Amino acid sequence: GSAAIEAASQLKSQTGGAFDQVVACCGGGGLASGCALALPEADIVVVEPDGWDDMGNSLRKGRIEPVQPNPPPTSCDALQTLQVAELTFGILKRRGTIGISVSEAEVQAAMRAAFERLHIVLEPGGAAALAAVLAGRVQAAQNTLVTLSGGNVDPVMFRQMTAG
Repeated sequence: GSAAIEAASQLKSQTGGAFDQVVACCGGGGLASGCALALPEADIVVVEPDGWDDMGNSLRKGRIEPVQPNPPPTSCDALQTLQVAELTFGILKRRGTIGISVSEAEVQAAMRAAFERLHIVLEPGGAAALAAVLAGRVQAAQNTLVTLSGGNVDPVMFRQMTAG
């Protein structure tokens, strides 16, 4: 929530506006639910890697659903939760949050774009929200907060992921 509060303060001081939407990387849902609490007027979208979209599936079904057996490998190790918590699920469900998933190729493209255009090193899980926006899976609103996080990625893996 503190990240959303800080971002909202910066946006307000620079433009006078407020966030319409948050697109957040999601593992257990802590970052996304904190953003949902901090920005009660913004629409919330959570983004998970394909096959690890337990929050998205849970939100669609209205009850907590674990990751299905034998999920595919993913580079987004920070987002590999087998089942979301009741607390975060409840917050996001009450907010009408939607969940989507992104492919490995989309995550790689987002990591590459962040590095080339923004000079930011992102770990795969921290690039998931950006991947959703860049791939057109989420239509950005006028004032959209997209979470980018973590540089916790092995240098060899980062070079492979961003090689294109």
